[in-house]
Amino acid sequence: MEKDIELDKKRHSLAHLMAAAVLDIYPDAKPTLGPPVENGFYYDFDIQDPISDKDLGKIEKKMIEMLPKWSSFEKKEFGYEEAKKFFKDNPYKLELIEEIQEKGETVTLYTSGSGANEFTDLCRGGHIDNMEKIKPESFSLEKIAGAYWRGDENNKMLTRIYGLAFNNEKELKEYKKQKEEAIKRDHRKIGKEMDLFTFSDLVGAGLPLFTPKGTVIRNELNNKLISISKKYGMEIVSIPHIAKKELYETSGHAQKFGDELIKVISHYDEFVMKPVNCPHHTQIYASTPKSYKDLPIRYMESTMQYRDEKPGEIGGLTRVRSITVDDGHIFCTVDQIKQEAKNIAKIIEEFYTSLGLFGNHWVSLSLRDPKNPDAYIGEDKDWKQAEEMLQEISNELSLDAKKVEGEAAIYGPKLDYMFKDSLNREWQLATIQIDFAMPKRFKLEYTSKDGNKETPVMIHRAILGSYERFMAILIEHFAGKFPLWIAPTQIKILPISNNHVEYSKKILDELKENDIRVQLDDSNENLGKKIRNAKNERTPYLAIIGDKEVQDGVITLEGREEKVGQFSKEELLDYLKKEIN
Repeated sequence: MEKDIELDKKRHSLAHLMAAAVLDIYPDAKPTLGPPVENGFYYDFDIQDPISDKDLGKIEKKMIEMLPKWSSFEKKEFGYEEAKKFFKDNPYKLELIEEIQEKGETVTLYTSGSGANEFTDLCRGGHIDNMEKIKPESFSLEKIAGAYWRGDENNKMLTRIYGLAFNNEKELKEYKKQKEEAIKRDHRKIGKEMDLFTFSDLVGAGLPLFTPKGTVIRNELNNKLISISKKYGMEIVSIPHIAKKELYETSGHAQKFGDELIKVISHYDEFVMKPVNCPHHTQIYASTPKSYKDLPIRYMESTMQYRDEKPGEIGGLTRVRSITVDDGHIFCTVDQIKQEAKNIAKIIEEFYTSLGLFGNHWVSLSLRDPKNPDAYIGEDKDWKQAEEMLQEISNELSLDAKKVEGEAAIYGPKLDYMFKDSLNREWQLATIQIDFAMPKRFKLEYTSKDGNKETPVMIHRAILGSYERFMAILIEHFAGKFPLWIAPTQIKILPISNNHVEYSKKILDELKENDIRVQLDDSNENLGKKIRNAKNERTPYLAIIGDKEVQDGVITLEGREEKVGQFSKEELLDYLKKEIN
């Protein structure tokens, strides 16, 4: 969404206010960097005193006490030596000043407050013009964490204090409520309760292991993608998990991923674990001569790729080292781009409609960062053509895509679908990317109608992106209460006593024969305990079997929240299949 510049300035100003409050309480602390961030701000300090979350209250109290004595920010330009003298006791600020000097930029300091409350910081600016606009009830301090100076684990560990800040008290309360709900829905917690995935120290950090139940969800998502995509001519391919580094040097990914590449050294060759899949797909295309009659060619697969993420950045399923990606690549002529992109948009709509997510989203037209052209590969004219075509596709499909600079892929612009979950959090999931550059780098060709050799265009598409991240999002969105079609166990049969087990087994067999994922709880627990266990597992339906059910040849069906009714075996099967479909 569009950035709230005024709120961003408030958050930046509050970071300065917090630093002043910390210095008032801990005079020996050395402030380093304090930017605004999503939902608030933080400031990193080199601080000798032991400090924890229990100290946040007194820092926040001091901020509120100082706030009325701060009015606006005064900007001053300093010479390099003058600035170094001002910050002579702070090595972190001196390092920053040295960098500013090397770039030949101007050193600016910002001051607010007066007397004992005065605070001056090395800063590029971006503050609110009047601190009276900030109300004490619109911000609070959130937590304390450790952070390496400049994000480098070889540097000193600093104390980072996070704050929350919003336009008003209502927004702050709503965010805190959302955070509380997010803790309850944490995919790591629910994933363990539902036995969906696990991690092992022997396997390694960031390498999730999916249980039979978790694998059901992954397989159902994959099956859904295949069934929809095949309607639009996508064909499944399969590639190895390693390749020579030259493949990624040619594609441009070796430079982009750098130290994230995981090397594999055999007795004879040196390989890289694939960080992306598209270069492999170019080689399938290149394996045989192609004519314009062969195009478009559409490849898809769900396969793992690997990134050597830093241990401190790995967490749950949202940041892993082994990433299973729903990947697709279309090789086509320029004239075919629009139709192929529209087909991908239809796949996205059908897939997300099946999860109840379509409609609560917006689309980003992700463009190059004009200030950093060296971060991208390809020719300028190709980029301009691709950007214009995506804009036209957005217009023709009424996507109302919003232009966002700096979010393009290294090889081309893209349409990114931004979905909101049940907690109103935003996630970038599906994407359509136009790439003129990579086919040229790999010298891909096809023979045109007039017999000339032409270079195809490559369209990259992902519908759900990473399975691991997508599963984390789904778990938290549904709080583990999945739609029936992806639920690991769709129905659980609960016989009230041993007298009802035989009839329950007949129902079990019939449902299994019809590909319903069903379990039978024939334990010696009482019915109440069985129901509680099944609901804790978030099973969509419970089939209760007692004397009346056995006598009448029926099943009493309960949903997660309510009783549904009584069904014959045939009616139950029909009811479940209709909902699954």
